[in-house]
This record gives sequence, structure tokens and C-alpha cells, in this order.
Amino acid sequence: MTAQAFIFDLSAFPATGIEADAERLLDQAIEHGLPCALISELPHRQAGEQLRRRFGDTAHHIFSVVLTGADFEACGHKAPYSVVLDQLGVPADEALAVTTSPRAIAAARSAHIGVQAPKVAPVSIIRKPMRKHAVQQTRH
Repeated sequence: MTAQAFIFDLSAFPATGIEADAERLLDQAIEHGLPCALISELPHRQAGEQLRRRFGDTAHHIFSVVLTGADFEACGHKAPYSVVLDQLGVPADEALAVTTSPRAIAAARSAHIGVQAPKVAPVSIIRKPMRKHAVQQTRH
């Protein structure tokens, strides 16, 4: 399948400046002049803040359509991808959803949209040693 439009989930972009597959796909879509949309389950205000942090003032130039959690409630949770497809004017078999969210993956697949789950750089987790606390037992 050759995608004619990309629907990115905000979860696909790491919070840090780490280069990820989603970044590469977005750059390629922009380079080829393909329409891009952004979906986020976050409430409108939170999604807007993350968009500004991630893309600055250029987000409205990059994404033709932005759908947030507030829009999900208005359209019904099953509808976001259908709404985006309608607004982009692209059939489902010509779109590609880019997301790491299991719920978004399921929603895209139910709308018959191909899914690319981008790889993000692994995060190292450092575990602190656990302290053992003595628990006083009482008998009744």
C-alpha cells in the first residue's frame, strides 16, 4: 500500500527530542506534499499544549485536521478516523495511521486503515533497591 495521507496519533511522537519513526514518516509526508492529520485522546487544551511544545507555531501548517478528545465525545469514540478521512477526502485504503496507542490501533483497524506502529528509542528504567521494612505482627 502506498499511503496518500497520514493520520498521526500524538502518542507516536516521543516527549523528548529523540528521533523516531513517526518523525521520519512525517518528514516524508511533508516532503511529498501528502495531507497529514493528528488525533489525540487528550482533552483539547492538553493536546494543544503538547502540540505547541512539540511543533511550535508550525502545527497548523503541518496538520490539515486535528481531532482531540473533546471531538471524540462529540462524534462518538468509534468515529474519529472516519471524521478525519472525510475531512481529508481520502478513502481508508489510501490512508496510514501512525500510532503507538493500543486503542488508536484498534480504532484505525476497525475503520479499515493501515497501521504503522513506530519504533521509539527504548527508555532505560533504573530501579532503586527496595528497602525491607520489618512489619510488626500482632496476635489477636
